[in-house]
Amino acid sequence: MAKQPFTLEKHFDKAITKIQEKPFKVMNIIGQNLVKEIKATTLKSQYNTRYKILAKTLGYWARKNEKDLQIGFKMSIERNQVGVGPGIVGGIMSGAESDPLKPVVLKNVEAIKELIGIALKEIDK
Repeated sequence: MAKQPFTLEKHFDKAITKIQEKPFKVMNIIGQNLVKEIKATTLKSQYNTRYKILAKTLGYWARKNEKDLQIGFKMSIERNQVGVGPGIVGGIMSGAESDPLKPVVLKNVEAIKELIGIALKEIDK
């Protein structure tokens, strides 16, 4: 039996308990879960041969001053191995390849809203 990939829906209860313990870390918890899901589902299926490079460079930033969450690639790989072309991240940014981040984030919009709502209720207490 194959191991099922990580999804936010399956681990929603764990995320809620983490947020109830530390409500100010809500953006970090959401970022961790989204990055895990992107690595497990989208990156592995779309970019099978280049998965290791993309998975190492994918990360999240929960910025305190701006109060937002950013998910993206930590480093830009300018050229491919031959030295020609836009490289791995360049192909995604130019639109030549499909974006691995957008479908996962759009799928989990309602869950993200609910987690932020739970954190706000905990902070109000």
